[in-house]
Amino acid sequence: MAQSASLSPESVKKSEPYMSGNDASQALAESIKKLRTSQKMTQRGLASRAQLSTSFISQLERGNTDVTFSTLTRLCAALGTTIGHLFPADQPNGRIVRFDEYRHLDYNGVDKYVLTREEMADVDVCLFDFPPGSSTGTRVPPGVDRTELWICLTEYLGIDIGSDVHFLKAGDSLDFASDRTNTVYNPGPNSSRALLVIKNHKK
Repeated sequence: MAQSASLSPESVKKSEPYMSGNDASQALAESIKKLRTSQKMTQRGLASRAQLSTSFISQLERGNTDVTFSTLTRLCAALGTTIGHLFPADQPNGRIVRFDEYRHLDYNGVDKYVLTREEMADVDVCLFDFPPGSSTGTRVPPGVDRTELWICLTEYLGIDIGSDVHFLKAGDSLDFASDRTNTVYNPGPNSSRALLVIKNHKK
């Protein structure tokens, strides 16, 4: 794998990523409330399971607050669902989804597109566009048993897992269990694209 001075991760930001956007926030709010009530779960019960405050759940269900990726992952685990399932499709099975129809999330300055349909309950597939020097920020273990597969589609991708540092070039892939703190970033001078496949393991 190519490694050079341009691949140094020192300047990459490590802040916690946030997901925002009016359409995405509203769809997320409605989906979380619908799933919670269908399971006869109170806001307090969901907050307890996800290790969040009841007031945060209340604000989130009204679409009045953004959510970090790690928090969204904990909510999915508490509700027994996946990120893709929280953004239900408007059309039946067998449809073609064009690029401009993907559900878009601003992930700490990285463009994230959710490709997964609601029916794919155990798998999340996401496309990431990384501007030069951009990063997902520090990703904490989600508290759910799952495996991630990152595929570098263009340019370079850096993935730090604990103290282990990995550099991928176009065509390379890396899979790992999501039980350690990790950061994914673009260490190169050009924009890069990557695909993330998450397999959620049932207990």
